[in-house]
Amino acid sequence: MRTELIEKFSKLDASAFPDFYNFKKPLEMGLWILWVAKDSLHIKMLTAEQIAAIIRDIYEVSIDSKSIIYSLNRAGDKIHSYQEGDGIHFEIMKSGKDHLIQQVKEGSIEMFYFEPDRRYTSKRILSKNILNSLKGELSIVDPFCSERTLDILTDSKDRDVRLLTKIENLKENEKNKFLRNLQDFRSENPKIEFRNYPHSDLHDRYVISNDFLAILGHSIKDLGSKESFSIILNKNMNRNMVEALTENFNRRWKQSSALP
Repeated sequence: MRTELIEKFSKLDASAFPDFYNFKKPLEMGLWILWVAKDSLHIKMLTAEQIAAIIRDIYEVSIDSKSIIYSLNRAGDKIHSYQEGDGIHFEIMKSGKDHLIQQVKEGSIEMFYFEPDRRYTSKRILSKNILNSLKGELSIVDPFCSERTLDILTDSKDRDVRLLTKIENLKENEKNKFLRNLQDFRSENPKIEFRNYPHSDLHDRYVISNDFLAILGHSIKDLGSKESFSIILNKNMNRNMVEALTENFNRRWKQSSALP
């Protein structure tokens, strides 16, 4: 069971959740694992041993099951525990999810929640509340693009924008449609440049500006189709992470080819 569980987590796209590395304490790390397991893998309960193994093997953080048990036993209504066989299993409750969200809010400038099936509202939030609030040139990483991406970026036509994507991620008909629309878009928005990254290590979605880093839970084209979050971080308060992402972006940008 442990090997199968580790395998599932290793293949999981957890970008719709707050970043695991935002959390430093055993309680928050354990709650995060329980949240992702429950909502993404539909695994209702885990033992402390399973939680610790996932944290060590997948996220490379040294922790033991005793630390998880000690923390979760004092988590109150954030979790529910079950006696199953010879061990105790833990399930995250709504207050546990709320606790993690609040922890992220306290360490960030702002956090936006995108409700499922609210695509128009999500588009307005991203365009007006997030992108328009960022200063200077925008460097955007988004592995999946569509004409909806172009529609949202129209409001940024008067500023320099570099967007790094991978069109091979799209189905053939989607790719052709996007490239046709991109040609028309570029004729009216010459300051917005798209490049195609040739390698397979493009997964995250984020926007770097002069003053902030915006981390997106889903691709721009999909915001509002599922529940997700966007976290806005101050560059001065997260300098090491932003510098690493900026260096990574510039390296990938040089390796990429311009799209028409």
